[in-house]
Amino acid sequence: MKKTRNEAKEIIEENIFKKSFEIVTLNEAYGRILFEDIKAKFDIPESDKSAVDGFAINVDNLEFPVTLKITDEAAAGSKQKELKEGAIFIMTGAVVPNGANAVVRIEDVQKNENEITISKPVKKGDLINFAGGEMKKEEIILQKGEFLDYKKISLLANMGYYQIKVFQKPKIGIIVTGDEVKEPFEEADKAGVKNSNYYILLGILKDIADITYYGKVDDNLEEMLDVFKTALNDNDILLSSGGASKGKYDFIKDIAKNLELDTKFTMTNIRPGRPLIFATKNEKLFFGLPGYPSALLVNFYEFLYPFIKKMTGYKEWQNKIIEAITKENIRSKEGRVDFVRVNIEYDQGKIFVKNSFSQQTSNFLSMAKSDALAIIDETKGKVKEGETVEIILI
Repeated sequence: MKKTRNEAKEIIEENIFKKSFEIVTLNEAYGRILFEDIKAKFDIPESDKSAVDGFAINVDNLEFPVTLKITDEAAAGSKQKELKEGAIFIMTGAVVPNGANAVVRIEDVQKNENEITISKPVKKGDLINFAGGEMKKEEIILQKGEFLDYKKISLLANMGYYQIKVFQKPKIGIIVTGDEVKEPFEEADKAGVKNSNYYILLGILKDIADITYYGKVDDNLEEMLDVFKTALNDNDILLSSGGASKGKYDFIKDIAKNLELDTKFTMTNIRPGRPLIFATKNEKLFFGLPGYPSALLVNFYEFLYPFIKKMTGYKEWQNKIIEAITKENIRSKEGRVDFVRVNIEYDQGKIFVKNSFSQQTSNFLSMAKSDALAIIDETKGKVKEGETVEIILI
């Protein structure tokens, strides 16, 4: 069952469901996604406050230059003072005294014992941060679906939030298949390959999902069925690498059939990585990815990553596509969507791309050292030097 790139994405999106929420403390909230809008609990500032160290005055009926007596001082965190005459020495963040309507900087006055002289005119409202000027009570300050970094978490702390609702992380199981695959710590003969696919998937997903690795499984249908059944039951999403094509020992389609999964498609029109099995069972999702790391990476970024982000609640979950200029010809073939591994160069504010080593599907170095994937539409064919292409940063 072959689908075009866009058809496959539509099918996957139709089957994605969003996770529910859990309550975490701010200490646990880094890198999580907000489950609900956050509103300001109070005005910020809560009262009129001084923006500088200086003197609080009332400019009404003053003619400059003017000399005023220092009558009191207001420190940050102290109760509001009252200005009846003269000037009150005020510190940054202190509440503006009742009766004052402006603040003048220390460096803008001449001080002589208990008096100050202000030479230049001061306007009403100068250097005062007015109540609610930054945000008002009940105003939405963070939206559902926002990613919580240290800046937003500090904003929550500043607003007096400590426990918040975030989306639950999806549970994702990973299985690597193939007799020829060996773990990095295992010895392998010249016919074998090392397991790099697990480390690709773990590296991209570890911050947004709870990952369980079920190990490397040999090409034995009965043994594979047991592992796949357990992994599917225990997770929201199951990912496997290898065995998704048409070879003698490519058992992933058989596994999907034996586990009574509803297979939506088994191939797309992209390169590298035409073989891609997507199947569902109730709210369980299964992706059978290709074995070559470059093909797996392309399929993952195009068909999995954005939709997993949507499941985890991201407001902006789609891949970010930017434009770049080619510094050399890029080979492509009409009738398929080519994802070309490229490296980025910046010059005079513009983004340029060049081919990253070999574009053979089996080439691991070009995948490992590439910065982005250039997307060449199925109607385009060869891209000439100087033309503009769309790229996904990886």
